[in-house]
Amino acid sequence: MKIWLALIAAFLWTMSCAGHVYKAPDEKVILYLELPKAQHVYFASSLDEYRLQKVNKMKTDRWEIAVPAQREFRYFFLVDGSVYLPACEYREADDFGSENCIFVPKP
Repeated sequence: MKIWLALIAAFLWTMSCAGHVYKAPDEKVILYLELPKAQHVYFASSLDEYRLQKVNKMKTDRWEIAVPAQREFRYFFLVDGSVYLPACEYREADDFGSENCIFVPKP
């Protein structure tokens, strides 16, 4: 029983408040979206000058991408041609009149 409680606590600790981010064990963060009707999802971030990266669709209609989690970065998604921002803990205005999410690594 204690082992299960420890595993559940560890899982919950790695979850972000935003509900679309979780930390992978290999120094990466997995960003995901639950968008079953989406046809095409791309990810753009300050990690690589906002180059679009294709997001993988999983069997469960969840879209996932893994990115480095060692430093802070800004990001957004492009879903079927439109900018999409999930509920994220931190946001900032961008230079185009919209906003970006900000990923801040937890110590």
